[in-house]
Amino acid sequence: MSEVKKLTTEELDEVKKIRSSYNDLAISLGELEIEKSRLLEFRKTLSDRELAIAKTLQDKYGEGSINLETGEVNL
Repeated sequence: MSEVKKLTTEELDEVKKIRSSYNDLAISLGELEIEKSRLLEFRKTLSDRELAIAKTLQDKYGEGSINLETGEVNL
């Protein structure tokens, strides 16, 4: 027959706190992955918008650079 020993209340509480912290960490990492996916999708959307406006402006004004302060297009 095996002997059964029992943790003290403090020891058991500490083990439970650590386990709970691991669970919280896993949840936080999952949320971080979801947020990372959202941010990468947003970056793709911005890139697509940038390419679309660049093509529109290039078709209208020709190839050149834009001064964002004045709105002037240098061809």
